[in-house]
Amino acid sequence: MNKLYIGNLSENVTPEDLVKVFEDCKIPFSGQFLLKTGYAFVDCPDDQCAMKAIETFSGKVELHGKRIEVEHSVPKKQRDKDPHLSF
Repeated sequence: MNKLYIGNLSENVTPEDLVKVFEDCKIPFSGQFLLKTGYAFVDCPDDQCAMKAIETFSGKVELHGKRIEVEHSVPKKQRDKDPHLSF
């Protein structure tokens, strides 16, 4: 799984800001950043690059006054099927 979720983003963050942060830290990514209000998604070329991004950024890099969080993106279907929440 090489898709990353980037959270805790300021509403002022642009895709260009994210490109610059990734390029400044020499973290490869593929495609464009899909930016929503407060979060974004991006693909990494492989799992090694994704792990490097998580280790480099998560809680350590500030962008527009907020520390960003980076983690593997979990598809909505998998989040909704938590076996521990059966009623």
